Amino acid sequence: MRDLNSALFRKEFIIKQSEPPQAITTHLPSLNSMCHDAGGQQGFGMAGWFIVLAGLPGHGKSISALNFAVAALNAGEPVAYVSLEMSAQQLAARYYAIGSDMDIGLLEQGNFNARAWKVVNEKAKALPPIYVPDTITSDWHASVDFIKEAVEEHGVKYVVLDYLQICNTGNEQDIFKAMSELTTDLRAYAVQNNLVVLVLSQFNRETANNRLRPRMSGLWGGSIIEQVSDMVLLLGHHAYERDDENKCARTWLLVEKNRHGPCGDIPLFQSYVSLAQREGMEDELSDWPKP
Repeated sequence: MRDLNSALFRKEFIIKQSEPPQAITTHLPSLNSMCHDAGGQQGFGMAGWFIVLAGLPGHGKSISALNFAVAALNAGEPVAYVSLEMSAQQLAARYYAIGSDMDIGLLEQGNFNARAWKVVNEKAKALPPIYVPDTITSDWHASVDFIKEAVEEHGVKYVVLDYLQICNTGNEQDIFKAMSELTTDLRAYAVQNNLVVLVLSQFNRETANNRLRPRMSGLWGGSIIEQVSDMVLLLGHHAYERDDENKCARTWLLVEKNRHGPCGDIPLFQSYVSLAQREGMEDELSDWPKP
């Protein structure tokens, strides 16, 4: 039991609040500024934050997660990245392109360019590790074991799980139960170890089949996901516009829930060449679809 009015607590409060924030920056300045408390308006707080990012297939969910990972690496933080859909080779090609702003076509098998690789290699060798599993697995026990190894043996503080609907065996009731256990276990593990955990999620069928603005109630897996999350970020498929001439897409990142600050909509620019993302600038917003 602690007395918030006691002299001891007030002294401890001053000391704690005067410390610089322990935060991991993102590639989106507006999102960084929304991260108060342990985030210090600089990024995701390294205090057990559990962040969910949801989007439709083909709308940049995994690419967004890789952009978040690259921002963390550029800030000096190692990353553990669990992908249930991509091999290490596939993931590496996308990561290398984003991290070096290189045309991904020059890094793909069959069109590999040695000159482009020289640029990528110089960039990559200066960054902290990004750990991925040896093989693709849909077994959530194996994924949890990998995360624990990365955290406890390699000192990782930033974990990405792509995607949350990891339990693909059994009937629907079994899947929902396993997802609930995984979500609550990961959340507790993040708090115990002062981690940032970014998990990707699918939308339920109703949300995926309409073109309305998505809500966090449309996450596939029930209310447990939104309940335990510190932040819920949604890619706005209702306002997604492809620009084939400029090889890009313009959409919005919707901050639907934020325990540590305000919510809001962030304009998102997605390159089809390097797969890199950035925030839309004020003088560009006339080109964006309405959120």
